[in-house]
Amino acid sequence: MNIYNNQNYFTNKQLLKILNRLGEAYKINKLYIIENKYDLIKHGVIMINPMDWPEIIRGEIEGFYLPNSKTVIVYVFAHEEYDDFQSSQLYSIHALLHELRHAYHNNQNMKGSEEDCDNFATKYLNKNSKFFSKLMKWEHEWEVEEED
Repeated sequence: MNIYNNQNYFTNKQLLKILNRLGEAYKINKLYIIENKYDLIKHGVIMINPMDWPEIIRGEIEGFYLPNSKTVIVYVFAHEEYDDFQSSQLYSIHALLHELRHAYHNNQNMKGSEEDCDNFATKYLNKNSKFFSKLMKWEHEWEVEEED
């Protein structure tokens, strides 16, 4: 698997530990961690439907799963609203898990929903908060709450 990541928010080693913990059913070929808008150009992430670009640039989309290439893209800059680094990390991990759930559905030839992906990401993150806190070297465990 190829990882494209500046490693300012996550190291590749941390990302691989998350992916390995999920197992083969969540396997992908490429992972892009887009930290800022410049990374969109730097990594050449042009495989997105042009109609989605305005929402991506405004930070309204947290990530994508591209089934044809089994590629996950996470837009860390979509979490700029948070004042602290750890919150940006936490909600970017949530976005990663959400997109990996889409990969799971694709790998299992299942039809999934956005609601299922959100529920999975929230429950998985909260259930494994000790693992994520240790992996990310956070001082405290965190919990994610869904926004309406």
